[in-house]
Formats: sequence, C-alpha cells, structure tokens
Amino acid sequence: MTTKMILIIINIAGILGSLIWLMVNPGWEPIVTTLGLIGALIAQTKFGGGDKGGINMKQKGGKGSTNYQSGHDINIGK
Repeated sequence: MTTKMILIIINIAGILGSLIWLMVNPGWEPIVTTLGLIGALIAQTKFGGGDKGGINMKQKGGKGSTNYQSGHDINIGK
C-alpha cells in the first residue's frame, strides 16, 4: 500500500468522523472541518504526486572546481 493511498484512507476516515460530529452536534465547527477535509481530499487526489522514490540529484563541475551537494541545508565553513 502506498503512502498516497494511506493518506487518502485517513482523510476519508476524518471526513466520516466529521460528518458524524455534524449529526451529533450541529454547528459551524464540524461544517468547516468537513469542508476542509473534502478540500484536502480533492487536492490529494488531483495534485498529489504520490511516492516518487528517493531524491535524485545530478551535478557537474569543471576542472579545478569544488562542488557541494546536499539534500538538506548545508553550511560550508573554511
């Protein structure tokens, strides 16, 4: 099961929970929660990239150059 699928299942469970909350205690808070979760589900299914694997970085340097590459913040001190 992919990470994207797990997140979609958790989101659907949250939507169901917020709908139950809305039936038990009608008010603006469960409505806002439900709308927010529906928006997040749409964004996950339409724009979610899913599992892309690891980071793939390529670097090319010229003769006599110093190349620095990092997947996170880098601090170069001399």
